[in-house]
Amino acid sequence: MGIFGEHSALLIADMIHDFVDPGGKLYVPGVESIVPFLKGLVDEARSSGVPVIYVNDAHDPDDEEFHQWGEHAVKGTPGTEVVPELAPVDADYVLEKKRYSAFYGTELDELLEKLGVDHLVVTGTVTNICVLVSAIEALMRGYRVTVPRAGVHALNDADQEMALDQVERVFGGEVV
Repeated sequence: MGIFGEHSALLIADMIHDFVDPGGKLYVPGVESIVPFLKGLVDEARSSGVPVIYVNDAHDPDDEEFHQWGEHAVKGTPGTEVVPELAPVDADYVLEKKRYSAFYGTELDELLEKLGVDHLVVTGTVTNICVLVSAIEALMRGYRVTVPRAGVHALNDADQEMALDQVERVFGGEVV
């Protein structure tokens, strides 16, 4: 089963129009390069019966985060939708988040418990922001975490390496 085990789930953070499309409100340069790898992981997960969980930014129009990053991913706009190449199917799960963590203010923990998941494969963007915070929180909650290097993307190489180092060396996750 490759990267997935018996009690795994694939978590995809923020592979939405506002971050992935060059015309998006908060485009992450080069992030589209991970889409083919993620598509392969999604296909593998679905064919193996591994749950696929999308956790996407969906901010209120007056979200305080806009002071730092500018307006992006406003709830109900096309910017919050997963890009077509990775679009969810009916069997997948889609959660909305207002903060960096996939857990904060979402029902992710309850969903994982219901699904019997103890191992998360964490992917998406941005590696040193939402991916890092979500991976650390998962580890703090007792989940095993694997981050595939080819399945995450940061704003620059230094941030990418720092985040992956923190996940593995400091917090005990696995980077493959």
